Amino acid sequence: MALENGIDLERQDLEIDIPPELIGGDSNPAPVEKQDWVEGSSKTGADPEEKEINTNQISGDGTDKNGYLFSFNGDMPPRAIVDFDLRQYYPSEAKSANIKEYQVTVLVQIDESGSLISANIASGKAPYGFNEQAIKAVKRMRFSPGYKSGKRVKMAHYLPVTFTLE
Repeated sequence: MALENGIDLERQDLEIDIPPELIGGDSNPAPVEKQDWVEGSSKTGADPEEKEINTNQISGDGTDKNGYLFSFNGDMPPRAIVDFDLRQYYPSEAKSANIKEYQVTVLVQIDESGSLISANIASGKAPYGFNEQAIKAVKRMRFSPGYKSGKRVKMAHYLPVTFTLE
């Protein structure tokens, strides 16, 4: 008999009541006719014909509620043109707390001409005033428009704004 900390480590046979259906007993689920569970309109159970999947048909037309195409559905997303020093927007509360880097994601809506229509925080609540400063910085940025099929289109785009303290 092996003992460890006063516990018998040798195998003990335990009797446990296990229902027969869990160990392959006599019960079987009720048989189901194929036509009862086949998804789709075919009652014969035949597989649907192979065809190319159009992702816009699956998830709508790829736009938000305002008609802005999500940038991942386009050919080229809008690009931010930052011609100023982003460090001037680093929150003073974060400097005093010695936060070295923080990223905020902003959902921007850019029209066909590259104008910023709206900017909203997409990454959730951020400490030390990062959200407010990200919105201020994004409103100062200029944008090139997004493209789909070679044409300028209005797009919704997730823009990461990374604050770095040097």
